[in-house]
Amino acid sequence: MWTLANRTPFAAFSGFDRDKEGRSYWLVWAKATFRMRHQRTCLFERKQIDLFRSPVYRAEAATSDLVADIDIGLPKARTDVLLTGHAYRPVSTARDEAFEVTASIGHWSKSLSVQPAMIRSGRSTVPLQDSEDAPVFLGFSNAYGGTDADSESGLLQEFAENPLGLGYWASEAAAKGKILPRLYAPGVKPIAGWSDRADPVAFCAIPRAWPQRARYSGTYDENWMRRKSPLLPDDLQDEYWQSSPEDQQLTETPLEGQTIKLTNMLPDRGDVALRHFTTELPTLQFELTTRFKHRWQETSMTLQTIHLFPDEGLLTLAYCGAMPLLSATNDVLVERSELVLRGHSGFRVRPEDTDCFDGLGMEV
Repeated sequence: MWTLANRTPFAAFSGFDRDKEGRSYWLVWAKATFRMRHQRTCLFERKQIDLFRSPVYRAEAATSDLVADIDIGLPKARTDVLLTGHAYRPVSTARDEAFEVTASIGHWSKSLSVQPAMIRSGRSTVPLQDSEDAPVFLGFSNAYGGTDADSESGLLQEFAENPLGLGYWASEAAAKGKILPRLYAPGVKPIAGWSDRADPVAFCAIPRAWPQRARYSGTYDENWMRRKSPLLPDDLQDEYWQSSPEDQQLTETPLEGQTIKLTNMLPDRGDVALRHFTTELPTLQFELTTRFKHRWQETSMTLQTIHLFPDEGLLTLAYCGAMPLLSATNDVLVERSELVLRGHSGFRVRPEDTDCFDGLGMEV
């Protein structure tokens, strides 16, 4: 009972969850990992990245960027696009000049402006002396925001939409000698005055506690405690489950043959072609069947997250299939599920890895 026969070469997991109406679902999740290759199709990666069962951070949770939220949960209304990587200054761009990075998949595209390293000095900004020409991480830690612990009030004050960032201060004195943000939306003028503000922009995931997501989480008050707990509140909105910035959420699943383009996200070493890395987005067609009430039923698997890792040369595709059970009392009527790969495109398999596609799989 409650077993999943995973007959694919990808990571998979299954379990139950309930929505805010108390409806129960039998859920199956899968994640596929591929190696990206410039101007060629991706390669199946034998060592697959597992489904994330807890949030993943670059370092300490409270002081570093969220790489990814959990994969195990109710299905999302839109596909999240996440990118964990760095901006690399083109050889043709001087160190004191700004440049842009861009990621695109099919018709979707997003760019960020990467500014030179600057600090506050008096009432002006000056280049950061002796700074290493290091790649710039494309996370909120390099965007506008931050936590000010140096103001005269002695109180810790933070920019709620991005407490990890740079450039937010509660006083002019606190701003002295501090590093300025590196990442801006294209066309936005970098902050100059100590009280200047900018929208935080990045390619990373957004933590659930930040206002961008928390405003969709619903109301947890005395009325909720009395009427709904432990179920989710009535006013929780589906947007809460989206972990990427709003401009990285796809309203439509990418079609077969879509091109991934990454600009200035890999060191070019003087090779202009490497500034514009391109590859094809793999597509997968799963067949998920579940024996429920002594009958086999089919459930569609939908693409939940596209995660690009340019530094490692990898990408992952996470999927979810949700079969409604109406009531939690029906959980015991779920016998088993089988997950099969029925079709695919956009990637190749090394000869030594073909055994991964024998369809035998395993039970999890």
